[in-house]
Amino acid sequence: MEDRSSLGILAFIAIVLLGVFWTRDPSLNRQAPEFSLPEAYGGRVDLASYRGRPVLLVFWTSSCGICRQELPLLNRLAPEFQSKGIAVITVLLGGKDEARNYLSANHLDLTAVVDSDGAVAGAYHVNGVPRLVLITKDGEVKRAASGWTDESTLRDWTQ
Repeated sequence: MEDRSSLGILAFIAIVLLGVFWTRDPSLNRQAPEFSLPEAYGGRVDLASYRGRPVLLVFWTSSCGICRQELPLLNRLAPEFQSKGIAVITVLLGGKDEARNYLSANHLDLTAVVDSDGAVAGAYHVNGVPRLVLITKDGEVKRAASGWTDESTLRDWTQ
């Protein structure tokens, strides 16, 4: 009987380890993929121009319920992050008009770029929104999370 319980425990451990391996973010501790995207209100944002300072990327859609809750929080925290030298860039998976309309209607004053074809989202392994990615001043992906990220977690990330 002990052999069966030992095998069960070993099988459970193997399943947990495989789950951790499969859900591990392949971009962590690697160079962030470079991009150049159009801003919602004109101009372009090149990630390379932020080299030397940390960047928090926020991938979102206007139809995402969690995004609609998280963006106002980020809008409120953005000045605090900027005072620490951290840039906040939101990346809408959609078009310019959609981004402008949403930001304006919701009184959000965040840097917003549009990834209309999803190529940048693909490079950052975005499988769902919201997706937050913290890039170090050296251009390396330090942290990433999908789904709701609360205020205390965001503050911990930016310490």
